[in-house]
Amino acid sequence: MSQQSNYKFFQGEAWACFFLRMWIGMRLMFAGLTKFYVKNEEGGWTFDPENAKYVMSNITSTMETNTNIPKFMLDQYSTVLPWALLVVGASVMFGFFTRISLFLAGALVLSLSFGLMLLPDDTAAVERGVEIIVVGLALMTVKHNVGAVDNLIGLAFSKDEEEEA
Repeated sequence: MSQQSNYKFFQGEAWACFFLRMWIGMRLMFAGLTKFYVKNEEGGWTFDPENAKYVMSNITSTMETNTNIPKFMLDQYSTVLPWALLVVGASVMFGFFTRISLFLAGALVLSLSFGLMLLPDDTAAVERGVEIIVVGLALMTVKHNVGAVDNLIGLAFSKDEEEEA
């Protein structure tokens, strides 16, 4: 490993990107997981895609009552949203296609903001605004990315400086 890449590991920007990526990924992934998990009789938790439909139907009915968004659009969005939160959150957290994943995370949060801005209480939309800022910061620091699957793939396919000489 070169001295340059060792030095990069200890830079503040690298850790800023890492911590921002972890927070965004966990936030999205856990938001998705809460839609799927239901408590069972033994006190444990069960992953149940049907529970996601139930949770999302409650959210959809609130949106349908308080906004002019057509029902067919709400239904499609509520079907995709829990899975998108899980997949994009995991991709961001593990650093798999980091730039693309962060872009998708920003787009996902922005899409959530759109619907929430139409509701009478805009507190949740303001919270999504803070998340957009965090995603923007992560995108600004992504060139210093460490601890990501992208880096492992890059190391596997890159040549050592000694090989080039």
